[in-house]
Amino acid sequence: MYSAPLQIYPLVGLDKAIGALQPPRLNLRGLEFLESGRIAERLLQLMTSSAVRKGSLEQMQFWCCRADLLRAIERRVQADKPVQLTLMAFPFKVPNPAKVGPRRLPDLAEYAALLRLRQLRDKVKPIYPPGLEIHLIHDGSYIASVFGITLEEVRRYESYFARLVDSLGPERFIHLHDLKALSRADAGRLGRRAAYVREAMRHCQPDAWEMAEWTDRFSKTLGMINLRSFSVREACRLLDHSQSGRLPPEYREIERQVRVAILRYSFRDLLLHALDPRPVCFPDAIHATTQCRPSRLAIWMIERGRSLLPWHGVGVVDRTGKWRVAQARELFQNAAYRPVFLDGEDTPFFYRQEA
Repeated sequence: MYSAPLQIYPLVGLDKAIGALQPPRLNLRGLEFLESGRIAERLLQLMTSSAVRKGSLEQMQFWCCRADLLRAIERRVQADKPVQLTLMAFPFKVPNPAKVGPRRLPDLAEYAALLRLRQLRDKVKPIYPPGLEIHLIHDGSYIASVFGITLEEVRRYESYFARLVDSLGPERFIHLHDLKALSRADAGRLGRRAAYVREAMRHCQPDAWEMAEWTDRFSKTLGMINLRSFSVREACRLLDHSQSGRLPPEYREIERQVRVAILRYSFRDLLLHALDPRPVCFPDAIHATTQCRPSRLAIWMIERGRSLLPWHGVGVVDRTGKWRVAQARELFQNAAYRPVFLDGEDTPFFYRQEA
């Protein structure tokens, strides 16, 4: 019987064939993206929860901005960096004795707001250990002249505020910026958006406002302008009258100042929204606000349900030891509150309610 010689053929492609039988390698990069997405969802859920978010999801128009907010968080998570939050706030103590008394520097009200921001950071860390990085942008230098505040007073406020931030501890998660400094870094956009600004300016004219809108602007602006030359009682009277959008005849000059300030502030606010430097300076941040605005995350500054902003009031410690913010007029009319001073200061840092 004929038998063919045994031949050994080269096993070309054997490694490739065997490799095809092996379990596929894990795409670790894909898993990382999947996990970052889950973390981002949890963080967004926390930041838009009612405990943090001011106003409703409908007011926020959450359905319009959800994807953008999620992408901003996810980019930071994928880079293993702290999630960024910007907040334009803490301009100066408003120069109204009915609201803040004689105080011109931050007090317990501002400190309570900083502690609340730290609490938010602490809630983020168990979900995402790199935590939260908060950029507070002082807008006092931008709007001070509208309300009769000097730049020197703004700088003193900012310097004192920075000391309060330092007192939170060595782990620096709050960073302070001046709005004008950020805006100079993004000055080139003015020419590109000039047409938008010109069109929007038409809506800054009083004849374009409804009566309710004018009254609201009048009342808010009176609460911001410099009334330090008036007593607390008289400043309270002016605030009460402002709810009608007018003042008594004897305050004609103050009413004129309020009307001018309304127009100047409206224009500056319009320009700021048209040329907001934050998207350029902080492209991966969530840009928060203190007022409810469409497509923006508004946050509570002191506690849920209380809208009084720290720079519009003074710090108060009630009988149970709880901190809150109140207008000075509420305290001056109540003998149960006594002022508490820090060493070397001649205006109260907070008011304590006696037992």
